[in-house]
Amino acid sequence: MSADGMIWSAGADLQRAFLMALRADSDVQALLGTPARIYDDETPEPVFPCAQLERHEVADRGSAGSAGQAHTITLGVRSRFGGRAAAQEIVGTLRAATDRLEVSLSGQRIVLVQTVYCDVMRTSDLREFRGIVRVRLLTEEAS
Repeated sequence: MSADGMIWSAGADLQRAFLMALRADSDVQALLGTPARIYDDETPEPVFPCAQLERHEVADRGSAGSAGQAHTITLGVRSRFGGRAAAQEIVGTLRAATDRLEVSLSGQRIVLVQTVYCDVMRTSDLREFRGIVRVRLLTEEAS
């Protein structure tokens, strides 16, 4: 497998584990249902409120002779009920769940999980509030 292929394979594994961990979090489930409505694909008729994986950037990042990757995952939150406060609560809950994230990955380990950006704004059609949670994760090969 090429280096690019290995990066994307490791990225897919991390993304799957990240979303599964958030979906399993009881605080997230309290706001987004059980199972938690965190989508990783286009959903033509989402149930509100929900979160959706919007972007997952992966870059090669090695250090001290160890192969690794830098991942930036962006989740979008959508809420039509409860105003800005409801959207802010979901964003805060996702951020807290990310801060206590525990996932195991085959062949790699997570060395850093850091929420780098959060925001909530009203959409231009004034029908819903949109939140953003952007998380940076650094991984390296497990020895």
